[in-house]
Amino acid sequence: MSGRLGDTLEGTGADGCPVAVRVLWLLDPADEFFVAEGIGVPSAQRVVIVGLELTNLGTADYSAPPDVGLALVDAAGSRYHRATATLTAYPRFRHEPLRPGQGVGGHSYFVLPRTQTVLQVEWSTTGDTDEEVLTWLL
Repeated sequence: MSGRLGDTLEGTGADGCPVAVRVLWLLDPADEFFVAEGIGVPSAQRVVIVGLELTNLGTADYSAPPDVGLALVDAAGSRYHRATATLTAYPRFRHEPLRPGQGVGGHSYFVLPRTQTVLQVEWSTTGDTDEEVLTWLL
């Protein structure tokens, strides 16, 4: 299933739980936020920040991290997975179970080559392309 930034797409999350996922925005480049936290960014790379919301549409708790399978895809088809960092200005997701009907918002950070153009954002339960993938075209 695919859409554009701001669209809510429904899919299947961990343990078969139905979820609604919405990519709100993408900030590219966002190097200054890493630098402000004292995190260096190599000159050939850049930081991208993605704002995301996930809502549990199921009848049981959803316990997987909302952004564990989030990836950016460039024009060459290369996939970039989230970087581990903590930014004051753009907090990460709280990693706690979501009750049925509960949603959560947060931010994910990516480091990728400065020369690559991001074409889309993808979400899946684990980041494996063999499972259902939700896609937001840029």
